[in-house]
Amino acid sequence: MLDLVLVLEWIRDNIEAFGGDPDRVMIFGESGGGAKVSTLLAMPSAKGLFHRAVIESGASMRGLEPKVATETAERILAKLGIKANELEKLQQLPVQQVLDAMTAASSDGRGALPLSPVVDGKYLPTHQFDPVAAPTAADVPLIVGCNRDEQLLFVAGDPRRRRLTEEELRERLAPRLGEHLERIINVYKKTRPEATPWDLFIGITSEGARRSSILLGERKAAGGPAPVYMYLFTWQSDYKGYLLKASHAMELSFVFDTIDTMPLTGERPDRYELAAQMSEAWIAFARDGDPNHPGIPKWLPFSASDRQTMIFDAPCRTEVDPYREELNAWEGIDIIRR
Repeated sequence: MLDLVLVLEWIRDNIEAFGGDPDRVMIFGESGGGAKVSTLLAMPSAKGLFHRAVIESGASMRGLEPKVATETAERILAKLGIKANELEKLQQLPVQQVLDAMTAASSDGRGALPLSPVVDGKYLPTHQFDPVAAPTAADVPLIVGCNRDEQLLFVAGDPRRRRLTEEELRERLAPRLGEHLERIINVYKKTRPEATPWDLFIGITSEGARRSSILLGERKAAGGPAPVYMYLFTWQSDYKGYLLKASHAMELSFVFDTIDTMPLTGERPDRYELAAQMSEAWIAFARDGDPNHPGIPKWLPFSASDRQTMIFDAPCRTEVDPYREELNAWEGIDIIRR
């Protein structure tokens, strides 16, 4: 994260030589990149170095507590055979040896290593958006959102894809949902009457990204005057018989308008129009801090009381609190990692 601050400082000092405006810098990222944008919004050293931000399928609410980060460091050092007072030895080790130690530590039966920025009280004084938005985010206009079928990218190779049974659906979801299992499944069956057990599995396991995006958007909107714009990408790729639909990362080629270089976007002819609409929205936002342009419906700012959302599909449309019944089903189920 400190390296990214250095990059932004370089941009501030040099971008005019490339025809850029140091007072009109937009940062945007997808997945882990979105988590980095979330974190930069909470870093005082980055304040003023960028002026618009976009978080795509990567809303990050919290950093690591120092105690957890210390335990993580100690697990890695133990695998390397280095004591806490011998940290200079780390500088002498090949990178691969450190990576191997991290892998070994993650496989020691104590769970995967939590590797995230640390709330150290200095560079990251507070959690990014929990319990409220960091004050450094207040004046930065934000676009935040995700894709409707996020999980499909990660389970496309599942041998039970499209053949999942009702029993298998419950077996897979029970450890995640516990006592809420039947309530969640019943709501999604009602709102998606044509859905197969596989469709329900994807819909339910994809919802965490959307819930995080909405919660971050609500807290950002409440934390200061700069507007928040919410989106949901629902356009479905026909690649390999709709294998991926609106999966994680599917929106990237539309944002960059690089449809022809990405086979995963399939062959639907309306993909070109959507790419033009999305890419122009990102350009308009970078230029003016407002994503509106003549090619899309009026995109109003988002708030907790008025969940205005741009649905990126063919055609694009705006909705207030889309799929509300599904979201309401998650009441009482915490989504924030503690």
